[in-house]
Amino acid sequence: MKVSLECAHCLLERAINQVRLATDDSELQMRVITEMTKFLGENFNSESVPSNIGTDRDLIVQRMTGKDPYEALKHESNVMALNILPELIQLVDEAKDPDSMFRTATLIAAAANAIEFDVSGQEFSLDELRQILDNVESDLAVDQVDEFRKLCENVNEVIFLHDNAGEVVLDMILMREIKRLGPKVIAVVKGGPILNDATMIDADEVNLLDYADEVIDTGAPAIGVNLERNSKEFLDIFHSAELIVAKGMGNFESLTEFEPEAPTVHIMRTKCIPVAKHVGVQKNKNVVMIRHPPK
Repeated sequence: MKVSLECAHCLLERAINQVRLATDDSELQMRVITEMTKFLGENFNSESVPSNIGTDRDLIVQRMTGKDPYEALKHESNVMALNILPELIQLVDEAKDPDSMFRTATLIAAAANAIEFDVSGQEFSLDELRQILDNVESDLAVDQVDEFRKLCENVNEVIFLHDNAGEVVLDMILMREIKRLGPKVIAVVKGGPILNDATMIDADEVNLLDYADEVIDTGAPAIGVNLERNSKEFLDIFHSAELIVAKGMGNFESLTEFEPEAPTVHIMRTKCIPVAKHVGVQKNKNVVMIRHPPK
């Protein structure tokens, strides 16, 4: 997926937000944004990929400020998500049959991509969580959950590409349901701090290995799947995958740059117009969409 006009505003706005999180030094803030506008002027064009140019943006902020802007927010997100995990597991276990349990777990994973975990002080009751799931269902613009379940029944291994901290906790419920269908689940986090994406630090903090058979990282601080930056170890596993679950827009932006080698299940909310247009739905809709390898 290539950038569109709206991406220019988003890339710069996020850079400004990151700089404010990273430092209170107004002179340093201005130096970073000056560097950022220069970078975008030289690299933002019709052939740019949003996840790739976003990666470079984040690394500029980190290099110049010496900080991961999202470090504290990621921890807060994990704590908040862990607090609601038992109640969400309860919602899944209340489902009347295995198909319904899998569907509920998939909707929770979609909801996880929509909830802003890093909003300080946010709390959820069980009734509110039920309402969130009802809204996810009603906003499900692409619904291939049944086909997703059937794919899980016919593979030996699933590669699960995680997105944000906090969100990774709720993904664990879906991973549990996938494993119940038979396949091994390999959870994948980022190889270093990038955006508010989950890393090995987050995986350890939320005990991701309790729900996955194996946890690996991409070998690089890069948004989505980056064939030029990710480690050979990760890419070998990725290229040999039977089935891939890809959470969030960053994975979608990067994975749509090449044909899938295995069925790829995208679970996300279309939070921006360019991604929504690429999918073919309205903005702020939920999507469980499968991309298949070319025949």
